[in-house]
Amino acid sequence: MSNREIKRGLALGSGGIKGMAHIGALEVFYEEGIIFDVVAGTSVGSLVGALYARGYAPKEIIDLKDELFAFCKADFVATPFGGLVKAMRKIFGGATFDDLKKPFAAVATDADTGEEVVISEGDLATAVAASCAVPPVFRHVARDGRNLVDGAFVNYVPSDAAKKLGAEKVVAINLGKGNDYNGKIKSALDRTYPRNGVIYGNRSKRYYDCSDVFIEPELTGAKAMGLKGLGKIYEAGYVAAAEKITEIKKILKIL
Repeated sequence: MSNREIKRGLALGSGGIKGMAHIGALEVFYEEGIIFDVVAGTSVGSLVGALYARGYAPKEIIDLKDELFAFCKADFVATPFGGLVKAMRKIFGGATFDDLKKPFAAVATDADTGEEVVISEGDLATAVAASCAVPPVFRHVARDGRNLVDGAFVNYVPSDAAKKLGAEKVVAINLGKGNDYNGKIKSALDRTYPRNGVIYGNRSKRYYDCSDVFIEPELTGAKAMGLKGLGKIYEAGYVAAAEKITEIKKILKIL
């Protein structure tokens, strides 16, 4: 059987600075010659995923780490409302989804209705910014007539979004194993945006239901914000992916 008969999907989850682990996992895939056909991401997963869909190799993404994780710096978040769209514009410029080399979806949340919003067209910078915007650290992003906030309120690791892009098998990376409920960030949203429509609940069900391979790096003690321990976080992602490489090749029918 040809190793390209199965459409391969990659789902990258939320986690702030812990997104460095996504890059470590991508390096393993790169070394093994594993190419994914579609990618979906939530929060920092959308940021790394958009660059992957744009055609960046893992080492090229690492070269961008100062820009990539600028929004996790204390001096950045101390700026009123953080300037998240501006930060993403520095990375993506005026690129749109049409400029990507493979189908990609960024998952955000409609702050007013609580609905999941899967973005797969239009301006890339505002899509990724919306997927990453966690009040009160960052202001909501106005896009397409909606007030959008971080997708992690409703879909922590968007394996289902990768399936909807056509993936038959999905490899998913979860940066927060056991962090299935949205209570903590929902409480913060309630204080900042009290009329929000987000409900308390399990935001990981579709990750468990729609993933074929689960990669869960050991990130105990790693924080979502701040820039400490980037190397260790990268290594955790690399190790976790390497440990699953035989399973991944079996699932993807890579001979």
